[in-house]
Amino acid sequence: MKKALLLVVAFLFFAAAFGAGKKYEPAPDFTLRDVNGNEVTLHDLLKHGPVYLECWDLPCVNCIAELDALLPVYDSLKDRGLQIVALSVDKPADENRVRAFVRAKKWPYIVLLDQQQRVKKAYNIIIKPTAYLINMNGEIVYTHIGYKKGDEKRIAEEMVKWLPPRDSVPPEQPPQEK
Repeated sequence: MKKALLLVVAFLFFAAAFGAGKKYEPAPDFTLRDVNGNEVTLHDLLKHGPVYLECWDLPCVNCIAELDALLPVYDSLKDRGLQIVALSVDKPADENRVRAFVRAKKWPYIVLLDQQQRVKKAYNIIIKPTAYLINMNGEIVYTHIGYKKGDEKRIAEEMVKWLPPRDSVPPEQPPQEK
């Protein structure tokens, strides 16, 4: 497992180091239900700003830690169009537990249910947490695998690169979780 993770990290490092000026990979589009039963489509979200898509599930302690650590980042950047989408890959039998957990956490994020793991497979997610920053052109511009305390600073730096300038008019915000 450590060897596989090391290979993935090495690949991403070399891809980033030698990929200056490269064309970014398109993010697969998808439509899923959120924890409130609403259908959410990626291309509709991207009309409002970049999306940080994080794959998580209830047993993943590091996933939950990352989503918790990103709260102040989200609060400071949401007015500039940043959207965080928490992609739950828990089983259909765990849907009520996911809903209750999200309510208890009071996450302001859009929380989607990928119970059949179609989006997880489309994005080739193997390790949780894995997250993708998707720009408004629908391109994956940053990938973050794993989480350790302090990673949120690097993630925030990447997010800021893809947001409109502070003095521009912020895009209309999509509906947030209640």
